[in-house]
Amino acid sequence: MVSLILISSFLALAVLGRSFVQYKRNGDFGIRAASINAPLIEIVPGAIFVVTFCFAFGLVLFGYLGRAPLLFVPSIPFQLLGSLIGACGIAVTLLSQIQMGDSWRIGVDQQETTALITHGIYAKSRNPIYFGIFLFWAGVCITFPHLLLWACVFVCWICIEVIVRQIEEPYLKKVHVDDFLKYKSDTNRYIPKLSRFKF
Repeated sequence: MVSLILISSFLALAVLGRSFVQYKRNGDFGIRAASINAPLIEIVPGAIFVVTFCFAFGLVLFGYLGRAPLLFVPSIPFQLLGSLIGACGIAVTLLSQIQMGDSWRIGVDQQETTALITHGIYAKSRNPIYFGIFLFWAGVCITFPHLLLWACVFVCWICIEVIVRQIEEPYLKKVHVDDFLKYKSDTNRYIPKLSRFKF
């Protein structure tokens, strides 16, 4: 039940809710799906991510209905730990989306120019939204220990890695050139920078 609440909350707040806020502010939902004529590298990772995410949601829903047996039943401390980590992930994601302001997007339009956000949590991490998503998935996996879910999370993370390294960062480098290179050298890719080490 906890896992279903987490994943439903994420979809309602970080996807649907944020898209609605973006539309109210700009008349634009902020969703940039790759065109059918785009290179495969811009189509495949995003498509696989969406399909896998939907499959994971369905798996958790079936689990709640008792049709997806778990490897083990998580104890109350495990459920509380997973709930806390998952909730922190959602909070980090929402905060990061708020701090992106009008530059927030799902997907990349190569013909569009958005501001380079470097304040707030973005002063410590170039992709805090993805860091929040990682925490969210960790919480769901703890509260819903199922091999297929863990496989889904692994696939989703591979897709994020490809999207970040092959689409988003090259786009930001093209648009912001030296400003992005300087920003890149000062921040971590995902984990907020708390020391001199980069991840």
